[in-house]
Amino acid sequence: MINVNRVTLLGQATHQPETHATKDGNELPAIGLATNRVWKDATGESRREKEFHRLVCTGPLATFAARRVEKGTPLYVEGRLHTNHWEDREGIDHRRTEISVDRLVLLTTKKTGGADNVPTDA
Repeated sequence: MINVNRVTLLGQATHQPETHATKDGNELPAIGLATNRVWKDATGESRREKEFHRLVCTGPLATFAARRVEKGTPLYVEGRLHTNHWEDREGIDHRRTEISVDRLVLLTTKKTGGADNVPTDA
């Protein structure tokens, strides 16, 4: 049986990347990404639904994201879903599903003047 775990998102960064240290000492920037869905309901009224995603970058993508992503930056993202599990100090189990980023492209804005990305094999 073939399995696929692939995510493609197009949205805006909700904040500056937040860097977190892993157990092995690596720093991982996490980026909030907002995506919108707009449609017309049965009455013809325009409706909007927002979704918020947590992106985690590693390697060269981590350096690129920490240096170039700002709040409001339009982003194209490819990656895979990854769910973290942990227990807090009170013994409560937690789960958080994130997108492990394989490709990150900063899209055209007036500020940047064009698309910018980091090679996935860098």
